[in-house]
Amino acid sequence: PGGLLVKRRAPELYDKLIANKGIPSVFENSDVLSRLNLYAMAVNEENAAGGRVVTAPTNGAAGIIPAVLRYFPESHGHSSNDDVYTYFLTAAAIGILYKKGASISGAEVGCQGEVGVASSMAAGALTAVLGGTIEQIENAAEIAMEHHLGMTCDPVGGLVQIPCIERNAMGAVKAVNAARMALLGDGMHYISLDKVIKTMKQTGHDMQTIYKETSMGGLAVNLPEC
Repeated sequence: PGGLLVKRRAPELYDKLIANKGIPSVFENSDVLSRLNLYAMAVNEENAAGGRVVTAPTNGAAGIIPAVLRYFPESHGHSSNDDVYTYFLTAAAIGILYKKGASISGAEVGCQGEVGVASSMAAGALTAVLGGTIEQIENAAEIAMEHHLGMTCDPVGGLVQIPCIERNAMGAVKAVNAARMALLGDGMHYISLDKVIKTMKQTGHDMQTIYKETSMGGLAVNLPEC
């Protein structure tokens, strides 16, 4: 989809999953992880094709939150309407903290403000529906953002395709892992969510303009156009 004619991979990945269902894999829970990838990429492939998506919190990062939501019942075997409400309300609350305390714009703070924020929102939300404490929810959101700090926004050709589509898959995986790490702990950690939001904002302000959605640096200028 889109101006770069990027091939849709989500349908092919889905077909492979169906064809290989029940076949032992070297990857633990490989189907679950692969589905998480394809859900995230499918949303952003639709966005790249000019389809309708819901900003979560932006179009470029719209695949992460729904992918993790879809992951929950498939990996844990149950989901209720209350779980969905809890998931979205928790994600929204975390998103507001970023919107008020920093930014959700790649043009202002780089991709850490888009994919990073979406991953943080999804991590906290998943922790909430899995029964985590307030401290664990906050910890999960912090962990996810901490490992997106400094991520640039350098879309090839100015189009939300490369590296954006794959970044949604990676952001979803990071969100799930952040939730797992937080749930294995007691919520006590050195860096608070407030501190990582402040750090993300400062990092974004210090980032050169060429790495903030201008397509003047990074992958945008280093990928040969043939």
